Amino acid sequence: MKVSLNWIKEYLDLTQSPEEIADALTLAGLESEGIEEIDGDVIFEIGLTPNLGHCMSVIGMARELSAILQVPLRRKELTFNESGAKFSLKVNIENGKDCHRYLCRKVEGTTVGVSPDWLVKKLESVGVRSVNNVVDIGNLVMLELGQPLHMFDADQIGDIQVRSASKDGKLNTLDEVERQIPDGTLLICSGKKPVAFAGVMGELSSAVSESTKNVVIEAAEFSPQSVRFTSKKLNLRTDSSLRFERGIDPLSVSAALDMAAALLADIAGGTISKGAVEVIAQEYTPTILELRPDKARRLLGVDLSVREICMLLGRLEIEILEDKEELIRVAIPSYRNDLTSEIDLIEEVGRMYGFNNIPRNLPRHVSSTIQHAPIYILEEKARTKLVGLGLQECLTCDLISPQMAELTGEKALSCEKQIAVLHPASVDQSILRTTLLPGLLQVVKFNLDRQNPTIAGFEVGHIHFKEGDQFFGEPSAGIILTGKEAPYHFADKPNDVDFFDLKGHTENFLASFGIEDAIFTPSHLQNFHPQRQAHIKIGDIFVGALGEVHPEHLRQMDISQRVYYAEINLHDLMQLEKTNLKAKKLAQYPGSWRDWTVTVEEKIPISTILEELGQLNCPILEQVFLLDLYKSEKLGKNRKNITLRFEYRDSKKTVNYEEVEKEHTKLTEHVAKKFQVV
Repeated sequence: MKVSLNWIKEYLDLTQSPEEIADALTLAGLESEGIEEIDGDVIFEIGLTPNLGHCMSVIGMARELSAILQVPLRRKELTFNESGAKFSLKVNIENGKDCHRYLCRKVEGTTVGVSPDWLVKKLESVGVRSVNNVVDIGNLVMLELGQPLHMFDADQIGDIQVRSASKDGKLNTLDEVERQIPDGTLLICSGKKPVAFAGVMGELSSAVSESTKNVVIEAAEFSPQSVRFTSKKLNLRTDSSLRFERGIDPLSVSAALDMAAALLADIAGGTISKGAVEVIAQEYTPTILELRPDKARRLLGVDLSVREICMLLGRLEIEILEDKEELIRVAIPSYRNDLTSEIDLIEEVGRMYGFNNIPRNLPRHVSSTIQHAPIYILEEKARTKLVGLGLQECLTCDLISPQMAELTGEKALSCEKQIAVLHPASVDQSILRTTLLPGLLQVVKFNLDRQNPTIAGFEVGHIHFKEGDQFFGEPSAGIILTGKEAPYHFADKPNDVDFFDLKGHTENFLASFGIEDAIFTPSHLQNFHPQRQAHIKIGDIFVGALGEVHPEHLRQMDISQRVYYAEINLHDLMQLEKTNLKAKKLAQYPGSWRDWTVTVEEKIPISTILEELGQLNCPILEQVFLLDLYKSEKLGKNRKNITLRFEYRDSKKTVNYEEVEKEHTKLTEHVAKKFQVV
């Protein structure tokens, strides 16, 4: 919201610089987002939270500054002459719940035209465009006092009726848009004809035009709920609706009406009719609140006396009704509808005292002397590592349905090993999971149903099983992949993720714990595709498994694309983690490599060949890895060609050709003999 400093100075004698004023407002909770100089005036851009409706006016901002800076507020005296005929207009409020009071005055003989320069300049300084003198006066009063007004052409309306809409058709509003009138919205009607959406916007045919001679000014108090309902239904927000939604000052309605009438008579040359029509459906009742000084001291952390608390509240024009040591009773000003409870009063005491003046004492904190469990530290580390791999964490429930338990349960974990809940809240949450797979498959299903086909996620959680009368829970990490391996790109179309993407993530995860000697051996688990799965073996310990989720599982869950899953036992991983890792020296001498292509039986795992080569303890063999894999009908149905690359290096000297050939021949002949390769 934009606020003019010159306009505020009509109410306050301020000697502070604009920067000091901005700082004072910010410290009091009215954040100053910018200062701008325009034609000798200073304009503040103030960020207001929804509870600060009383500050959406010049008088509201002046009151705040008066309290913050302790500068007396100057009241404006309004005088005008009712020299016209007696004004009579029948007003009927049918919906007193949403319209608490309705007032109007009539100004006759007005001349609609261009506003004087001072009025145009005042409005434009805060970002409001000048329309004509009548409309501009309504905007001026709204900006200054916070009370929205509406100007009717008096010759186009009759008796006023305030009612809720019910099958009223359409209304052509001031912005020249024909809008359907939603049932339940509050309407201002001339007779039976709707002429305005109450508190939001008026109708075009009854609006002030260049030919208007007589003006009826409306000032009313509409409930925030009613105006908010209408605004939402119409998808229409106006300066008027914003103020009504936050709550206006019910005791300033009459003052705003009189101010508008006086300005119309002065600027538009009209004559004010005698008397104002006023209908009250709900009388205003002041809000009475109680404040316990001791609670204020405890919450604010400042030892304030009852007298000091009363003085701070008094700066905000809050009337003190009773001031005892154990209790303070106050009456809330009519414009402060945001103060509804004791804690609101305590906040106001803190604001006026200055939150920046409250001493910052070091909090008393006694930390536990018990160290974190090692497995907890490993779980947190696992989450960090998996996020670092570009995976997104998922959190699923430990409880699953019997159907999911049967679908994803391995034969090794029969029903005797499953843990059933004694008194489940629902059948869908009656079994403790024995694997993280059910929850992650439901994550995949949920996302696919919402057109999100690519998922790279993980979960770190506990799985549960029993053996006899003993119950066990083990921490596990699950990785799930489906969809594309990379975002779409117009040049290189991304491929679908496959088994080796999952294997790569698993290897990188293990490598982050210093484990680089993991072996993937064939497995026969029912959760995975028979030909696309493997156990994860580190030394003599099987720490997990990975593979493509069985197509039958996916079909039963109505998942129409391939899903890859890996699960690693973190309890086993904790025993195998290598913590004393050291950087390796860069090679000082050049190496040499040889490529070896052989034909082997399809059933022989390549990892078995690599493991055999590693056990031969060749002193100059640095590494060996699969370079290429080839299958064709010419080779035979159960045969495959593999190309292995051997890298040789000596850390103390440059290896010579004869030495490499000798070692290479020894290694290849051993492998060829053991595995009967060609």
